[in-house]
Amino acid sequence: MKKALILFLLTVVATLHSHDVQWEIYKSRSLPELSHIDGWCSQDKAQNMMDLIYATHPQICVEIGVFGGSSIYPTAKALAYQKSGVVYAIDPWSKEDCSEGYTPGDPNYEWWNSVDLDKIYRNFIQMLKKHHLQHHCVVMRMTAEQACASFVNETIDILHIDGNHSEESALRDAELYLPKVKRGGYIWFDDVNWRSTTKAIEFLSDYCDEVPEMFANNCVLFRKR
Repeated sequence: MKKALILFLLTVVATLHSHDVQWEIYKSRSLPELSHIDGWCSQDKAQNMMDLIYATHPQICVEIGVFGGSSIYPTAKALAYQKSGVVYAIDPWSKEDCSEGYTPGDPNYEWWNSVDLDKIYRNFIQMLKKHHLQHHCVVMRMTAEQACASFVNETIDILHIDGNHSEESALRDAELYLPKVKRGGYIWFDDVNWRSTTKAIEFLSDYCDEVPEMFANNCVLFRKR
């Protein structure tokens, strides 16, 4: 009996190790594609996002601020690996909305008004099709404020806030979507080093704990209390 138990435990450990090895191989084959996708998601950040999904098996993920999809890609790829779950990709792909809160002469205003966002959107849709990720990504071409009513309180497992970085917009996204995240759920917040995101970070810090070991590329991870 004791021998049988030992053999069983060894089998379980070997199986778990095998799964981890398969996951690492899957990531190593997926991450190089980032260099071909419009956006600013680093390899380290993408890897952390994928590892969080692998560890927690979320069913509902939400991203505010998609642009070309460089952080939607690792999220959807990880969901595809676990064969369940969906990420809601929220972005208006609109110059007016993306430059809200900035004034002419501000580099952010000038940059967003110079980008062909319709082309970025089309490339994003093609990227999803190329990698067969449509079943794990729901595209919502609208503002975060418009999309908010689509989510019931405490249903989101993982939220990624990376939308308009003006002070008012960043804080509004945090305030609107915090109630939508489950207790124990996770919130990625991008560009925490920007002065304009300080109020949003302070707001989330009142209700969440930071997960410092997951920090990457000025993106912090919170866990809702």
